[in-house]
Formats: sequence, structure tokens, C-alpha cells
Amino acid sequence: MKLATISALFAIGSCLVAGIATAATCNGTQGTISGPGTVQGNSCTHNANFNGATFCSGVQFSTTGTDAWQIDLAASQSFTFSAVTPGTQAGQAFSVNIALLATNCADNASCVGDFTTDSGSATSTTISGQPAGTYFIIVTDSTGVGSQCGTYDLTVAGTLPVKLENFSVD
Repeated sequence: MKLATISALFAIGSCLVAGIATAATCNGTQGTISGPGTVQGNSCTHNANFNGATFCSGVQFSTTGTDAWQIDLAASQSFTFSAVTPGTQAGQAFSVNIALLATNCADNASCVGDFTTDSGSATSTTISGQPAGTYFIIVTDSTGVGSQCGTYDLTVAGTLPVKLENFSVD
């Protein structure tokens, strides 16, 4: 009788554990964006653990690579970001999807905004009023067509914290 009870409890426990979903998180970021400007990226083979996962209420990550850029914000900063692939429109490397995730770089992170265009370029709306913290700009392709990754220019514009690089007293 005890063996049957233990077996039944084990079966129930296994079902409960199987129902708990774990989040896919970044293998790494491509760097930290510390102010307005443009950085170049190539999303191929980055963050492969996101393959097939979804974020921002069902948007799918590329199956061949996704870039994540960290950006640290002070309270109520205002900025936009955009990504453009070479050969925008005809002959584009991939269809750009950009998003801003809050708190952590994971598929279940809070989505501040998803900006999908299914073209070679995407621009966010103005992001403002967010609490201070660490955010992640995601660059991926959610179409599931073609290479789904490639080179791009990521531009951030607006009021971002200025990082003091050097200070001296003469």
C-alpha cells in the first residue's frame, strides 16, 4: 500500500514540475549603450537559447540569432531607438524586429514596447516615463523567413545618462 501511495505522489509531483515554465535568458549581451549614438551589430548565432521562444506577448525570436543590448536608464528619460539593415527593402539581410525589455534579458521579461515592421528597418516610438533601471534593446527577426539574422546599425537618440569617462583637477 505504501509503494502505491509513493508512486501516486511521485506521478503528481512530476506533473506539477513539468508544468513550471522556465524563462530563456540571454547567453550574453552585445554591450552596454551609454549614450546617444550608433553601434553596429550582427545578430547571427547570438543568444541561441532564444530560438523558438517568444517575447512581448507572442512575438517570436529569430531561430538563427538575436542581439541584446543593455541600456541603463535614470527615471523619466526620453529616447528612441532604431535599427536598419544594409540594403533596406529589396535584398535586405533580414526583417528587423526591435523591442525594449525591462528588468532582465529573458523571454518572460516585462515588454516596454515591440516595434515590428517586417522590413529592413524599424524605429521605436518615443520611450519616456520609465522607472530607473536596466533595460535591454532586442534586435531580432520574427518572420521565420530567409536568413533571419545579419548586420545592422542600431541608433539611439534622446536624453540618456552621460557617463563620465575622465576627470582630472589641474
